[in-house]
Amino acid sequence: MKIVSQVMRKQIFRAMIIGGIVGLFGVGIFLGILQASTKFSSNDNTEVATKSNNGNSSGETIPTAGGATNGPMLFASQAGVYSNYESASAFVSEHPSLKESAIVEVDGKFYIWTSVVTDESQLVFLKDPATFKKAFTLSGDSCKEATMTELPSVLADKNATKLNFKDKSKDSTLPADWQSIGAAASSISTDASIIRLQVLAHYKSKNACLQVKF
Repeated sequence: MKIVSQVMRKQIFRAMIIGGIVGLFGVGIFLGILQASTKFSSNDNTEVATKSNNGNSSGETIPTAGGATNGPMLFASQAGVYSNYESASAFVSEHPSLKESAIVEVDGKFYIWTSVVTDESQLVFLKDPATFKKAFTLSGDSCKEATMTELPSVLADKNATKLNFKDKSKDSTLPADWQSIGAAASSISTDASIIRLQVLAHYKSKNACLQVKF
């Protein structure tokens, strides 16, 4: 009986060893398959991203509202920002003090500005609603039209020489509708910071190549 018992123990021990080896071998195969699958998936994702990045191969510049990297620094007095034009417009209509303000869209958001100046010290803030400083750069580098390319420099001119719309002499370096837009802006206010804001808001809304970056 002892001999039979010893044989059975040896068989059970061998079975345990064989089972353990088979189990480890199975886990190794599973991990190998999992690693290969993960690597294959990663390669697929990389290929999709590469195709997406190379999708626009024409070399044409696609303007983005907030992509300016170069341009003069300007300062706005900001009353608020909204995700849609309707909400921003409703806020303006609720506050008589914002009658001279403008709504400027940047990257799908709508900013309510009350003035734009070239020097931070010139900013004038409202109390109701309270406004605060918003510094930004304006660039026309992506514009194909020369007058749009130069517009940021015109608006950033500290002397605001070309914002004097009483001088109706034509200037080929300015947009064709410069005088009419300036006259409309001047009818809102005689303050250069508000005229600058109104002119900027008009041309920014009509020309996506004018880029603003905060």
